[in-house]
Amino acid sequence: MGNGSSAGYDDKTNLNRGLAACIRDVMRPTEMQISEAWEQHDEAGRGLLSQEEVLSVLQLLIDLQIKAAQEASSKRKMEMARQQAQMERESRKRRSDVLSKTPGETSRQDLDSAVVLAMATKTAPVMAGMMAGYMDIPVTCLTALREDRDLLEARVTLLFSLSAGPIEQDGRKLVTRQQFVVNYVALFDHAPQALNDTVAAETSSSECALQ
Repeated sequence: MGNGSSAGYDDKTNLNRGLAACIRDVMRPTEMQISEAWEQHDEAGRGLLSQEEVLSVLQLLIDLQIKAAQEASSKRKMEMARQQAQMERESRKRRSDVLSKTPGETSRQDLDSAVVLAMATKTAPVMAGMMAGYMDIPVTCLTALREDRDLLEARVTLLFSLSAGPIEQDGRKLVTRQQFVVNYVALFDHAPQALNDTVAAETSSSECALQ
């Protein structure tokens, strides 16, 4: 096969790297989503919430992220289907045009275009399936996060244990909106390092087992 046969799958391509990039770059919450989730529980606009309230904000924020990811995925899948249908129509047209001409009337460029489109049309469903799977990654990841209440509670508990925020008269500790945002966004920023650490640990274990 040609030298470019493995261009998309070189030694730098791996599952961890792809997932890390997706978590860090695609799944981060928007400022609008953060504001909507926070303001629903901070009706007085103090910029301070208790631990129970912050957990509710976190759950609502993830719900908003999942909804946005589902809408984006659906829109992109529809666009892919449209492009695939357009490619199939163009392929049939080019093929018909080429085969209706005599050999002397057909240029190499026209023939190449017809052949490439014929190959691409057959391969398009495979590529569309791969891309559809990639588009579902944010929804699947965020849903997994939303459904693991124990880890969500642990994250909020850690946030409050590290916070030096004010204390209510009833003894409840509070954190600011900024503290919450920094803590949650750090989860996505830390994804590459967390997954790289996993790879390093697995590699080290494998090397030890071979010695």
